[in-house]
Amino acid sequence: MPQHFARSRLPRWLLPAALGVVGVAAAVGAVMLNGDDTAAALHPSAATTPVLSARRAPEVIAAPVADRRLAADLEGWIVQSPPDSCLVVEANDHTLYAHNPTTPLAGASTQKLITSTALLLAKGPDARLDTIAGATVPVGAGVLAGDLYLVGGGDPVLSSPDYAATLNHDHGAFLAVDPAQLADAIVAAGVTRIEGSVVGDDTRYDAQRYNPAWPSRYGAQNIIGPVGALTVNDGFTQVPKGGPSTDPAAHAAAVLTELLGQRGVAVSGAPRSGQAPAGLTTVADLPSPTVREIIAEMLTDSDNDTAEMAIKEIGASISGSGTWEAGAAAVRSLISQAGVALDGVEIVDGSGLSDTNRLTCQLLTDLLTQPETGPVLVQGLAVAGVSGTLVDRGDGTVVEGRIRAKTGTLQNVTALSGRAEPAQGGTLTFSYVANVPGDQAIDSATVNLQNGLTEILVSYPRGVDINALVPVAVATPPPPG
Repeated sequence: MPQHFARSRLPRWLLPAALGVVGVAAAVGAVMLNGDDTAAALHPSAATTPVLSARRAPEVIAAPVADRRLAADLEGWIVQSPPDSCLVVEANDHTLYAHNPTTPLAGASTQKLITSTALLLAKGPDARLDTIAGATVPVGAGVLAGDLYLVGGGDPVLSSPDYAATLNHDHGAFLAVDPAQLADAIVAAGVTRIEGSVVGDDTRYDAQRYNPAWPSRYGAQNIIGPVGALTVNDGFTQVPKGGPSTDPAAHAAAVLTELLGQRGVAVSGAPRSGQAPAGLTTVADLPSPTVREIIAEMLTDSDNDTAEMAIKEIGASISGSGTWEAGAAAVRSLISQAGVALDGVEIVDGSGLSDTNRLTCQLLTDLLTQPETGPVLVQGLAVAGVSGTLVDRGDGTVVEGRIRAKTGTLQNVTALSGRAEPAQGGTLTFSYVANVPGDQAIDSATVNLQNGLTEILVSYPRGVDINALVPVAVATPPPPG
């Protein structure tokens, strides 16, 4: 009872005042830490921690100090970048640093993050883009008395083993679906003879093979194959890339004709392209990998052919028109409906090969942090020192295995966008894009600047050791005598 009376008689101002003193002490501690990296390492012989000590609220102090140091480090780093640059760094939907976050810039292959997000929204991560073999007449006694139609569904990785072998990377085998599997399925369906032709149908997309916004050299240099809804080996007729087909659907039909012949199936007519009639009956089908797997291949290896087929597939899925224009419009619509701002963004293609595309660092960061689609993007990114386009970056350094990112490179563009895992825990989402004028070129020193950026990110929070701030145990005095 006396204790109760004693509490009831305490002045009401005393507790807030005491808390205020603790806050002041914490603030003083934060200032000291911010100014001296070694201030947190107090002398180990201290016997106890005073009540009004910075150690009593370590997280409150460490977080703002770490954030200020990160911002200062990034501010010192970004001044080395070209003037037309942007950088955004976020943690838990909180912006830690932003430099020109909404400035529209050409993003090169970071454009694939936009395309991947829209493909996920249009199809879903578990959808497949099947290739169908069908006919208008039933198979009787092993004979198909007519044409076998090979209908493309937009599978971007339909590739023979010898072609896939030319695309293998240090991280492992290229994702591929062997058309021989379809030949085996046709044989398993009982077909022994086709009295017509194998007819390739790629009419799901239009017949424009190269985007008019690309330099003509891209096709001549085999930087990208002819884009269509039915392609084998990216539309290249020889292995390795010996030349693009002028009719990818006819080329695919020729490949299947040869595979059937190897299995004893006689085909009377020459392979050709054409549109399958309505009411086709499926003889066999060949599923693609899932959209999730296709996106991982596109992002990890920065596959331009996959990205361009993807944007046409988005258009075909949303509007029924498999064109670049319809695809770009559908991408904008899907991403806007997902709540992501597209101010200043220009979408010309799916891969970022055109330097007329425009995106922002804030957009890239927002895409990576979208709850529905962001985790699929992050999982599909290349890993520093381990896989894809980052296999040779950061290997043997502090960033190895701690950076997952999409690279972007054109003559006048360098970019990097992804997720960092600091050594002390947590995650940071970041996006960096730099442009130089079109008559100039990004030099290797500018590209190598990204190494400094990733090192700063994985070192966060620099110099703030929460363990050094926690209260120190009271020392037990030695027994007398």
